[in-house]
Amino acid sequence: MSYEINIIVINQSTPVHLKHSTRILLHNEIEDSEVNRYAEIWPFFSSNKGILYTIVEEINDGFYNASKLCDSDFEGAVPENLFPVWISTKIKENLTPLLIRDGLHGEFINIIQYLLNCAPQKRILFQTRYQGRDEEVVLGVIKISKFKEMLIKKQILFNVCYILESD
Repeated sequence: MSYEINIIVINQSTPVHLKHSTRILLHNEIEDSEVNRYAEIWPFFSSNKGILYTIVEEINDGFYNASKLCDSDFEGAVPENLFPVWISTKIKENLTPLLIRDGLHGEFINIIQYLLNCAPQKRILFQTRYQGRDEEVVLGVIKISKFKEMLIKKQILFNVCYILESD
């Protein structure tokens, strides 16, 4: 399965880079032509001004994606309280938990926190996706501390855009 972890740093005009060497890489749309917005599938996410980043790892020579960083539980039931009432059953089928692989959770959170700290208004859009039926689902503003808690509890879902802001 091919996974993507995408972040738009709202109103950012110059890309930032990780200050330390890590197996997790941060690519941006300014310097890497492989980083793309999906304006037709994700119009709200894609239309926001700022820089789009994708969190990846090199899979093999020159091929990058997030499949070694994360996974999902396609068989487990997602608690109904995680879904807004307006989401249809068909859309719910493609909303599964984002699971960060063992040993990468702290580093993953540090990268998200770094991007949030670099954001001009301390606000980012966080979106994960995998190949499947793409329907844009955007959930409201979440403080970064709540996001971290939800990630640990496996309550952050694939194919959803979260608006994250500093505490």
